[in-house]
Order: sequence, then structure tokens, then C-alpha cells
Amino acid sequence: MAREVPHSLHGSVVVQRAKAHVEANLGDQTLDPPRLAAAMGVSLRRLQELFHERGQHISDWIWERRLAAAARRLSDPVSLHRPIGVVAYECGFATQAHFARRFKDRHGLSPRAYREAAILRLSGSRPDP
Repeated sequence: MAREVPHSLHGSVVVQRAKAHVEANLGDQTLDPPRLAAAMGVSLRRLQELFHERGQHISDWIWERRLAAAARRLSDPVSLHRPIGVVAYECGFATQAHFARRFKDRHGLSPRAYREAAILRLSGSRPDP
């Protein structure tokens, strides 16, 4: 006898699928709530409701994930040679100015200053007074 998936469980599955989709597509500058909802096969309104039930807004969550990925890349020793604009683009930002503004609002440092601080941490050096 087949059983229907409980509504709350279905919502959790949709949100987890949506989050996985975002993580896999952070570099897609066109990724926004309507496109995410379409990719999940649900209405934008329904996806918004599911995120709100979890205390989140879809667009805020997408931007947070992009900023977190950028911060990881800016501080990753393997990526220290990559231009900041390339990191911004790879994380879904259309312009370096928009990226710098959002990044500073989130992390309190410009992307360049964040990277410099990461280099100092990695080298074990202290900044000059």
C-alpha cells in the first residue's frame, strides 16, 4: 500500500534539493528565486513559504552562499593567485563593485583586505603596527 509523503517532509526535501541546486550553481549569475523555483518544479510562492518556514529568505540565502564561497576562495592558498574579479564572477556576481560592496557589508573588510588578512594568517606573520 503506497503512502503519501507527509507535507512537512516533502517541504524539507524540496528545500534541501533547492539548497543543493544553489550550491552546485553558485556561478550562474541568472540564478534567482524564480529560476530556482522552476528548477525545483514548484511555484515561487511555495518555495518562498518553505524557506520562510525555516526562517530564511531565498535571495538572502543565495547571496549568503555566494559570499561564503567567495570568502573560502579568497583565503584558500591554492586560489591566492586568482584575481578578485575572477573569484567574484565564479561566485555569481556580475560586477566586481557589487561583489566588493556585498562582501564588505558581510565580512567587514574589502575582498582585498580579507585576502591580505588570510595571507598573514597562513604565513603566521603579524601585520606591521
